[in-house]
Amino acid sequence: MTKTTFKDLTPENIEYIKHVYYQEMLHVEKMEILSKKFNVAERTIRGWWQKLDLKKLSTDLPYQLQKALERTLNKNTKVVLVTTAQNKTSVNNDFLNNLVAYKDYITNQLGKETEIVIIPSRYRNPTNNIEDEKTKTSDWWEDSLDDYLFYGKVNFGNTLISCDSHISPTAKDPLNGYEILASDNHLVLGHSKVHWKTLPRFRDAPLRTMCTTGYITSKNYSKSKAGSVAHENHCYGFVVLELKDNESCYIPRNVKVKSDGSFIDITNSVSNSKVSKIEESLGFIYGDFHARQINRDFLEETKKIVSLLNPKKSVIHDALDSSTMNHHEAKDMFLQRQKIVQGKHLIDEEIEECLDLLAEIKDCCGEVYVIESNHDLFLDKHINEVSWKRDLHNSPAYLKLALIQQTIDLTEYGNVFGYLINQRFNGDIKYVKMGDSLYIGDYQCGQHNDYGANGSKGSTKGFGRMNLKLIGGHAHSPMLFNNVTTVGVTANLKQWYNRKGLSSWAYAHSVVHPNGKNQLLVFGDDYTLSGLI
Repeated sequence: MTKTTFKDLTPENIEYIKHVYYQEMLHVEKMEILSKKFNVAERTIRGWWQKLDLKKLSTDLPYQLQKALERTLNKNTKVVLVTTAQNKTSVNNDFLNNLVAYKDYITNQLGKETEIVIIPSRYRNPTNNIEDEKTKTSDWWEDSLDDYLFYGKVNFGNTLISCDSHISPTAKDPLNGYEILASDNHLVLGHSKVHWKTLPRFRDAPLRTMCTTGYITSKNYSKSKAGSVAHENHCYGFVVLELKDNESCYIPRNVKVKSDGSFIDITNSVSNSKVSKIEESLGFIYGDFHARQINRDFLEETKKIVSLLNPKKSVIHDALDSSTMNHHEAKDMFLQRQKIVQGKHLIDEEIEECLDLLAEIKDCCGEVYVIESNHDLFLDKHINEVSWKRDLHNSPAYLKLALIQQTIDLTEYGNVFGYLINQRFNGDIKYVKMGDSLYIGDYQCGQHNDYGANGSKGSTKGFGRMNLKLIGGHAHSPMLFNNVTTVGVTANLKQWYNRKGLSSWAYAHSVVHPNGKNQLLVFGDDYTLSGLI
């Protein structure tokens, strides 16, 4: 293919060049498209733009966004801190100063080149009293953000930062409908809420996630129903993106920021523009255990993180897997036979395995609380509905457990499993039965979240609409939705009953930091979390 000269350009070619020039995409993307099409160097394209006098043509973008559209990440960048700023709105300067301090700390102390990316959010507030005729027709962002504003699509490793997805700050579910942008990447979107979720995947496919950033600007919403709701859900925050050596990213991680601009990212505490290490945390909520299915390799990596976080309280969901008495599998004769062949069919052995695992956790995690969960209740259901005469392998265990049920008042303990925990640990591990509360900071951590309001099924989004601060389990798919956090699993991702179709399960825990904010810690399939600790 021969090179094209300016004289060779047809009217159609010129229209195409203009079309690409005014597209809302990165400068380097425009150059790549036009250079390949006409087989010329980038400086030739710039010369054509100058000859066509394109910069004198009108554009709808505010000047700050025109400059942001041309901005690109440095090729040496290893960490990106992403937040969002609303137009015509004041910046939380304490937050900005601390974010810059964190950037400098990672760059200078940890040796990883770091950049700040601020997504511009555009919102029309007709009830804003400071608006005049000029500001009604032009968008602006505070000058202190100019060097950090990006616009268009920004690629960083296998993560896409969509800086031009115009999501209203009052949107109830800002991630909804943007799954297509994730493609084979993680996706980061700018919004005033802090939301996070995994996307379903086939077995052995890489984990993909979506999240929003939170804002660096203050609350500024219309005096309306939508504005009032958005005002309550407004969250200061940012997302940490870290590049691994293989050019893929660690799982994107949200950081919630206090109104005074201070924040904690795993073990790094940033306040008054200074970075320090935390000595302890308020609590650590494990991903669902399912002891028979526990992933020992991941558990060992988790213990390393827990030793750094030093939690005062630790919370465990679905401690007992109940695979030996799972009523959902009772009629699957193939599976029942497999359990016998593998020596995994004895109820008393599974219970003992679980209690031994709890004893192991007790020695490293502060006060340990086990939450009454649906898998615990499989044991009671087995006692109630199965005849010991039909399962002679387990008849001794059945009769022993049935005797407990019939001779002990289980009201105090919640169920048979709760009683067994009490007998084994004599109060050193506490069983939190349904209806009881366990608060860590402001977060209710005493519910498994399998039940919602008035007997309905529980869900992360359902609780999120109730304006509750909860950290729970059950779903196995980690999620942040408003003030509700769902952890993932500590158990194996690949199990018999989730083999069909796609799965959104992931390894994930949550920590409640000493500043009262919680953080969802999602690990990759290789059990890695971060390179900043």
